[in-house]
Amino acid sequence: MIHRLAALVAFGVLLWPPGAGARRPARDVYCSGAYANDLAVLAAHVRKQEARTRYTFCLRSAAVYECLYFGPSGKIRYRRETTTSHGTAFAFRRSGTHTYFLTNEHLTDWPFVTSAANAVDGVPSGCRRVSQTLSIVDKEDDGYAKDDIPLQRVLADTALDVSVLKAPVQVAVIPFAFGQSAALQVGNAVQVRGFPLGALQTVSVGRVINPREHDTEGQWDHYDFVTDAQLSTGNSGSPVLAVSCKTQRFELVGVYHAAYKEGQSLNVVVGIDEFRELMTTLKPRKKRPRGQPEPTAADRRNLLDQIRRQAITPVFPYGAHVVGLRVAGDRLLYDIYPRSFPLGDWRLAVLEELPAPGFGRLGRLWFGNEQGLAERAFSTLKPDEQHRVASLLRSLRRYVFAVLRYRKLEPAAKLTRLAHEQLQALKRGLDREDAERRFAIKALVELAGRHAPGPNQTGQPVGVTTTPPAGSATKGEGRKAKP
Repeated sequence: MIHRLAALVAFGVLLWPPGAGARRPARDVYCSGAYANDLAVLAAHVRKQEARTRYTFCLRSAAVYECLYFGPSGKIRYRRETTTSHGTAFAFRRSGTHTYFLTNEHLTDWPFVTSAANAVDGVPSGCRRVSQTLSIVDKEDDGYAKDDIPLQRVLADTALDVSVLKAPVQVAVIPFAFGQSAALQVGNAVQVRGFPLGALQTVSVGRVINPREHDTEGQWDHYDFVTDAQLSTGNSGSPVLAVSCKTQRFELVGVYHAAYKEGQSLNVVVGIDEFRELMTTLKPRKKRPRGQPEPTAADRRNLLDQIRRQAITPVFPYGAHVVGLRVAGDRLLYDIYPRSFPLGDWRLAVLEELPAPGFGRLGRLWFGNEQGLAERAFSTLKPDEQHRVASLLRSLRRYVFAVLRYRKLEPAAKLTRLAHEQLQALKRGLDREDAERRFAIKALVELAGRHAPGPNQTGQPVGVTTTPPAGSATKGEGRKAKP
């Protein structure tokens, strides 16, 4: 039986020191990066919008199992066992008469056959699943089924522990932009809204205590961040929000999915950078091309060093266009030129990549034309535009290192058969992915057409991209539990 809990929500209070003189804005005190270290930075009207918009719902997941046993006479008998669990789902998109929801995969998929490794509470080992259902209910003890909302699974990704669902209803969707989990830092404040224990809707607050943790528990394979927010069973699938220092608005930065069993306030959140593609395309993720591992921080340092020493020519062909690389401090700038380059010397776009755990993360973004550049914040782009930009940046990273490997192998290919075969295999891989690169650059051209300076606007010169951004400053097996 679930005991009723009193929800205690702590809100940050900003206390100004006494004395005469101008007071420093909250964002100056608590903002040293992309996201704020205190919820006091949140704009008042955004706080009201968050309070009056219901976009999180109690998710009920039920399964029926058929179990085999022997009766008193020794004959085989069958019985059915029903089991249920509760968690959180949040609405993120409306399309026609349907609404799409996001939650955790471990809430939506029951084991096909129960076993010691795939145990289900109240169901013996060796039982076979015969059906499973998903629905939105008022809360855990809601016994009135007539107003429940049935859900249909659109897709699920076990490695990410993420599922997308849809229902034939129209409800409010999360009113905030998608952010970047790679931009989170230790100390950033986060807010989590969900249904702990399936008992009631609550809001919890906490801080990021580890911004990047590779989660390989069981079948999971993704990057989490860790927060000390007080969360419970039933919070699984809850959206996690952080306050943008630039806009003073909430941004979605992840979805809570697990906690360390023996820890206290060690809750892990799947970063939005991991599942943005699923939310945007509503299709399974594309598998990473073989032979193209993700570049590392060491690869980044080596690349920046080679560009500074002029040890490489930082210009690369990319889908009938040319991409150039520049270094400004510890930042890497990707210049995407028009097809008329080098006759036309302007930029379709400039992508700034900042150092971050792993290889790096997207910083500022400019779109351009013959009139110059216009800066656009990543969070102001539509979700599908964010996905295109993020996918382009990942593609550019991998492609740059593939080209550099090609250039390194080319001289040796005339000397040894092994180097020749490696070079040919690399070239075949690059040729296979050329269509994908052409599609990515075509999407960028369309974005530039929408976001570059208008006919009556004066764009910024390329030199603005070299200035530093404002406010910049130079687990063992079985340890996590699914709430």
